[in-house]
Amino acid sequence: MTNKKSYSRYFIIFQEDDKGFAIESDKPPTGYAKIENKNGRSKVTFYVQNLLVEKGPYTACLIDATKNPPVVAKLGNININENGMGETWWEFREDDIANTGHHIDRFNVACVLTQENLFPLSGQVGRENTNWKEKLLNLEREESEQKEEEKEEKEDTQEAKKFEEYEKAIKEAIKNIEKEHKEDIKNEDEDIKPSRQIKEGDFAKVFHNILKDLEEVKIETEFENTRWWKIPLERPYFEPKYMPYYCIIYHLLLAYPYINYLTWTRKSGYYYFGIKYDDDGEIDYVIYGIEGENNPKDQPFFGATGFRRWVGFQDKGMWVMVYNPWTGMII
Repeated sequence: MTNKKSYSRYFIIFQEDDKGFAIESDKPPTGYAKIENKNGRSKVTFYVQNLLVEKGPYTACLIDATKNPPVVAKLGNININENGMGETWWEFREDDIANTGHHIDRFNVACVLTQENLFPLSGQVGRENTNWKEKLLNLEREESEQKEEEKEEKEDTQEAKKFEEYEKAIKEAIKNIEKEHKEDIKNEDEDIKPSRQIKEGDFAKVFHNILKDLEEVKIETEFENTRWWKIPLERPYFEPKYMPYYCIIYHLLLAYPYINYLTWTRKSGYYYFGIKYDDDGEIDYVIYGIEGENNPKDQPFFGATGFRRWVGFQDKGMWVMVYNPWTGMII
């Protein structure tokens, strides 16, 4: 006895959905999706008429609206002629429609999609209506947000590379100063071993040279004998590698912290950089300030990375991190 080959066929009738795509005002768009299953293969045919060809291209879609988020199978574009008619078909394995890994029986919505994410035609299997458009719009919103996050992450990574160059330049400058003045000290008195290998004031000179073209601001705070500079995040014709940024902080627990601090500094477009001097004019420690209100929302990482103190000045305020460049530790 010969087994009968399995075969099934059904239609999803289209109704006009989003308006404005009819070729004539008294003839709304119509059509159907025909689904034929035979021996493990599915042939999906979309037929449409009365669609404005100039508002295309039109994409044929099957949707499993029972899922949240819904599963969308974009089959391809429908070929429309100048009379607003078109018929196009696609063939897939019935258990993997348009590379979704989804069986044909799971799809309960068929629709025609435009580039503006509008639906001139749509239809559903059965009489029960599902709120598939709202689910689909939520999915598109999530995908858009994800793309925006990926874009920001890519931008932050590029910024990170630029600021990493600055960190290397600073370390190289300090290394050269150490080498030069270590020789001088050795020649003067071999018995003297200073606690700092950099001659007093020389480390400050490195920073002053970097900061010379930036805006110095007067900020009255509890930190005495301190100078402050305002560091804008975007400055044309300025080499980022010479910008005193968070990457100067080298600490095992703070790998490239400046990538995430951009979330807070972008609000104002700048941050503050302060130098606290000792009695001899050398750097005692440096201070980073991020403008914000005295509340947890504006405090970077709730203080976990060193921004634990809020300082008020004039009619503003900022969260500050105090850093010792001699020891590489946050105070």
